[in-house]
Amino acid sequence: MGLSCVWQSLAGAAVFVSLGNAAGEWSSLKSQSGRSPGWFQSGCFAEGYLDHQTFLHYDHKKGRAEPWGRWAEQLEAETWETESKDLNETWNELGKLLAEILSLQKEKGGFHSLQETVGCKIPEDSHPRGFRLLHFNRELLLSCSPEAHGCALPQSSAQTLAMEVVKSWDTDGFLSKHYQAHVQGELCGRLRGYLESWTAFVERTVPPAVNVTRSQDSEDMVHLTGKAFGFFPGNISVVWFWDEEPMSRDAQESGGVLPDGNGTYFTWETIKIPQGEEQRVKCIVEHSGNHSAHLSPLGKTLVYQISWWITSVLVVFIIRFCVCCCIKKRKTASATGRPESIRLQDLDQFQTEPTDHNGLTHPEFQSLCQTPAPSV
Repeated sequence: MGLSCVWQSLAGAAVFVSLGNAAGEWSSLKSQSGRSPGWFQSGCFAEGYLDHQTFLHYDHKKGRAEPWGRWAEQLEAETWETESKDLNETWNELGKLLAEILSLQKEKGGFHSLQETVGCKIPEDSHPRGFRLLHFNRELLLSCSPEAHGCALPQSSAQTLAMEVVKSWDTDGFLSKHYQAHVQGELCGRLRGYLESWTAFVERTVPPAVNVTRSQDSEDMVHLTGKAFGFFPGNISVVWFWDEEPMSRDAQESGGVLPDGNGTYFTWETIKIPQGEEQRVKCIVEHSGNHSAHLSPLGKTLVYQISWWITSVLVVFIIRFCVCCCIKKRKTASATGRPESIRLQDLDQFQTEPTDHNGLTHPEFQSLCQTPAPSV
């Protein structure tokens, strides 16, 4: 668990929490932070992850934790007040502990790091097992777990330093008391609340929005892309059909299902077909969340991807041509001494074909993106 900043003297904290579900699989919740003691200013931050997606961001300069993603944004403000308070206290405590460790070191110069990993595992029997690990310069300094019945010293080269730290820091059993109260109690209890909220969140279904885009490849071939976005969960099928039959996978270029950074996903499928055959193809989208099918909009959404600058050049050319004609007429009228008014009929020859809002002529084909009707 690497930290996000580097100093000559550095203290860091990391929190790793494992969540167990009925299937025995594991999700992860991870938070990282770091601080520099005394005279150093910190530019470090903390991030929390749930199922590999960021849900928490902590900036030490702001001194508060903020939600990241749709699930986190639904949590109450009290949640972030609690997380902010906990992270701020962690920074302060680790700074004091790092100073204590450095005071026990003969050589205080150079780079030093201190990292705390605190976690909680909730297996299928729902009995939480919290743990706490403390690393100094990447070596295990202290380990607390239910199996050790408290905190234990590791068998490592840092054992001598660990004994001195425990002797100085663990008066009246502070470390074991902190482990039992904060890790086994508060942290694991908070985790249960996150687990319930996350479970309710992932059971929801958000159907995809879908559109079809067309781009010219050559005079004879066109690319059609069906894109689905804003959906959850990530299981989805996007397939192109030719004459009511699915096209082969080799004929389709897939973008894969990717996270959109806001708790939803997006994907796309592209095909290359002869121009003029667009009416024979359609994009079929199936999205199953909670065993249900979600139909994409039946609208004929086409976005033509012709370079905008080509259209702009044509418009400018037409305008300049009209202006030149007007100037020429004025000069002719001045030479004959008879002013001639400019009539709208004079511009009829410059009218173009009807266009859409993108300035492009409407073709005579339509491509549909739809899903089959749900079975009864």
